[in-house]
Amino acid sequence: MSKHTMTDVPVCTWVAVRDATGRTHMEARWSIATTVATKAA
Repeated sequence: MSKHTMTDVPVCTWVAVRDATGRTHMEARWSIATTVATKAA
């Protein structure tokens, strides 16, 4: 038998964003990535 636990982990990614004047800059975007940890009983 094994136990499965779900853990929500925040992940930061950088994306290039262009503003109204045409300049590009980097912005950090945070999202929740779900990982599964398995433990043997």
